[in-house]
Amino acid sequence: MDMKMEVDQPKPAEQKEPRVLIHPLAVVHMSDQYTRISCGGSPLDTDAQVVGLLFGESNEVLQIQDADDIPPETSEQTQIQVDLHLAVFPQHSVVGWYRVTKSEQEARKSDLQTTKLLKEHFAPSSPFCFCLLQIQQDKKQDGRETVVEELPISLYELHDVDNQSILLGLSDWKLETSEPERIAVERVMKQDPLDLEGNMAHNQYVATSKSIQVSLSSMKERIELLITFLKSTQEGRIPPSHRLLRRVQVLLYSLGPLGDTVKKVGSTGGAQDAEVLSHLAAAAKTLSAAQSYTDKFRLVHENGAMSKEMRRAF
Repeated sequence: MDMKMEVDQPKPAEQKEPRVLIHPLAVVHMSDQYTRISCGGSPLDTDAQVVGLLFGESNEVLQIQDADDIPPETSEQTQIQVDLHLAVFPQHSVVGWYRVTKSEQEARKSDLQTTKLLKEHFAPSSPFCFCLLQIQQDKKQDGRETVVEELPISLYELHDVDNQSILLGLSDWKLETSEPERIAVERVMKQDPLDLEGNMAHNQYVATSKSIQVSLSSMKERIELLITFLKSTQEGRIPPSHRLLRRVQVLLYSLGPLGDTVKKVGSTGGAQDAEVLSHLAAAAKTLSAAQSYTDKFRLVHENGAMSKEMRRAF
C-alpha cells in the first residue's frame, strides 16, 4: 500500500521558488475529469485514479494554462497524445502533472517517483511541478452548508537536497487570467446590445437562456403527452391506434442513444413496453432538471444587483 511521504517546506536562504500562475480552466478541467469518472461517465472504473498532465509556458513565471487527462507516463501512447495537444497549442509545453484526491492532503512516495520520471522525460532543464487537488466534502455548521473560499490545491516542485530528490511545497502561486479574457467576460455579462430597431435590448445571454427555457418546456410537455398516450393504450383506457403507435415508434427511433435502446427492446411484450415508458420518463425528468437550472441561471443574470449570498444559493 502506497504510503504518504514527508514534504519539506523550502527555507528562505535556499533556492528561490518560482512564481506560479494557474488558469481557472485548468482547475475546471481537473474537476470535470473527477466528476466524469466518479459519476460513471467515463470508460474508467468509478474508483480509478484521476490523473493527467499540465500544459503551459515556463519562462520567468511558470504558467499552468491547461490540464488534460493524458496518462502521466512516458509511454508511446502518452507521447502521441501530447504531440496532438502541442499541434493545436504550439506555444504550450508539459509543465507538470496532477492528481485529484478525495481524502489525501499530502503527496505520496509514488508522486515523487512519477514527478521525477516525467521531469526527466518532458522538462529536464525547465521548472516542473506536481499539483494535488483535493475534492472537499460538504461541511455543515448549524445545519447550513459552509462555503470554503480557499482553493484546495497543493503545488510541489522537485528539488535535490543532499543528493536526494524531494518534493518542496510551493506557496507563491495564484489564479490568473489574461486581461483580454477578463474584459471579454465582463463585457458579455454587462453589455446591453441594440436590437434591429436601434433600441437597447436585453443581455444576449438572458435572451438565449429564455429561448432554451421555452424549448425545454415545450419538449417536456410533448414527452409527457406521449407517456400519457402510451400508458392509456397499454392499460386499455383508449382503443389502440396502430397508425399513431407507428408514428411514435418512428419518433423513438430518431432519439439517438435512446432510439438505439428502443430498437434493441423491440415493439412487443409488456416488459418491453414498460422499459420504453421508463426511458421516456427518464428523458422527461432530465428535461425538467435542465429547465430548472436554466430558470436559475436566467434569474441570476437578469438581476445584476443580486447579493453574493443569494448567488451562492443557486
